[in-house]
Formats: sequence, structure tokens, C-alpha cells
Amino acid sequence: MSVHARHQLGRPAFSLIEVVIAVIVLAIAVPPTLNLMDSAAAGRADAINTTRATILATCVLETVTADINSDAAGLGFDALADDDAYLNTPTTGLIDRLDPIVEPYTSVGFSYTVTIGPLVSSDGTVSATVSENIFRVITVSVGYTSATSDPYLLPVSTMVSAL
Repeated sequence: MSVHARHQLGRPAFSLIEVVIAVIVLAIAVPPTLNLMDSAAAGRADAINTTRATILATCVLETVTADINSDAAGLGFDALADDDAYLNTPTTGLIDRLDPIVEPYTSVGFSYTVTIGPLVSSDGTVSATVSENIFRVITVSVGYTSATSDPYLLPVSTMVSAL
């Protein structure tokens, strides 16, 4: 046997106890690390879904704002007085007109509702002076499920007027 071969045989290796200790340390350290990574991933997913919900709400509000400024029949600020007709009239109602735009969101579990408030004054309350009640508050509420299966509801409101 050569000197080099004898030297390799005398080299210390990991003992069984060292290997067992390493496995135990990994078994203790890995699960909490995976939980942290899962929690971080859920947080990122929720942030992305909140951004998507904001985009959906903005899209709906922008369409309502465009309708208020439209001269087309059935649109304009006065159309908001009959919210059911404005929202739900087949083919011309807001919900039907938005279908192609919101489909990418609704197909992945997002939902939305539009609420049209009564005429109010500039401070958001109904004034005793009827001529001051020239605004409406439009609220779009977007619902979705979080990465942890909790329901989220994101309401976004704006105040509009015929002015």
C-alpha cells in the first residue's frame, strides 16, 4: 500500500452521531423556515390582489365618470337618479357594458358592486337646502378571497356632480 493510500484511510470521516445531530438540527430548523416563506408568499399574493382590486374599482369608477359626462341617451348625471335602470338595464346598463372589461377579474374570483348614493351637499350629507344637494357619492366595493382564505372587501368611493 502506498503512503498516499494509507494517508487517505487514516483521514477522519463524519461519525454516525455527527450525522444524526445534523439531521436533527435540519429537522428542527426547516419547518419554521418553510412557515415563514409561506407567510411571506401569502403576504405578496394579498398585496397583488389588493392592487388588482384597486384597478378593478378604478376601472368601474372611470366608466361611471365617463357616463356622467356623456351626452348619449340614458347616460349623464341624471341617469344616476334611477340606479337600478342605470346599473341593470339589459345590454345598456353599466353591469352589462362592463362585462368584457371586468371578466379577467371575475374569472379569478373577484366580484364588485356599485352603490349610488342620494343627492348630497358638498360635505357628503343631505342638506336642508335642496339646492345644495347636487352631488352623489358612488362607491364600488370589490370583494376577493385572500391567500389565507379570508374574505376581503375593498370599497372605493368618489363624489360626482353634473357640474
